[in-house]
Amino acid sequence: MGIKRLLVFITVLFLQESDAFSQEFIQTKRLDSLSVFFKFGSYEVQNPQRLIARCSRIKATSGKIKITSYTDTIGSQKSNQKLAAKRLNSVSKILRSTSLSSFAIDSINKNEQRDLKKKLNDSTFRRVDIVIYSVENKFKLNSPINLDINFVSETDKIVPESSENLKILLSIIRGDSTLNVQLNGHVCCRPGQELSEKRALAVKKYLVSNGIKSNRIECKGFSNSIPLFPRTDIQNVHKNMRVEVIFTKPKTN
Repeated sequence: MGIKRLLVFITVLFLQESDAFSQEFIQTKRLDSLSVFFKFGSYEVQNPQRLIARCSRIKATSGKIKITSYTDTIGSQKSNQKLAAKRLNSVSKILRSTSLSSFAIDSINKNEQRDLKKKLNDSTFRRVDIVIYSVENKFKLNSPINLDINFVSETDKIVPESSENLKILLSIIRGDSTLNVQLNGHVCCRPGQELSEKRALAVKKYLVSNGIKSNRIECKGFSNSIPLFPRTDIQNVHKNMRVEVIFTKPKTN
């Protein structure tokens, strides 16, 4: 197998594993899609009530919304980049005023990117595409879950291989505004209470930097008191250097 084919195979395998891992904890379903069109050079939504009405039909209580902004190629790329961002912001503000205000919003600025088979300055590119998904959690509340968030030995630095799993965790929390999370830090081999706490805080820092409110996250350290693998298991002992997650919901009266 050539180098290029091998790299493609590894990439596809990694994406398949990540997708399967994600599906183990969350299930998404496409509920609706629509496009909002703009006048030349404008970022004002012409008929916001239409968008609000479409959102009101959706009965799901938690989910995510993907919004993608495009422009024509008239003007500089820099100015169109800013225009696309303003269009995203206009649509996002309206979505935040609807019954779907708790849904996570994923904004993508594609600016002048488009299907080159069409006319470059076609007015259909002056738009924002909206896709709405429901998100159903498939995990148990109040039980530790190992999302394979691991660390470099003796540090609170998250290994690169865990980056996709961090995104999954972020997606779960974003998709349900009623969820809180407890992060449990662990170390391997010898006691390290402070390091286990720092590892939990490292994951919290990632979540907060991506828009999750700090008061939804609790951090605890367990030193080396709860290993997944014995020290004699050389191949897997590094997996003890981890942060596990417990999802909780506030008690209602």
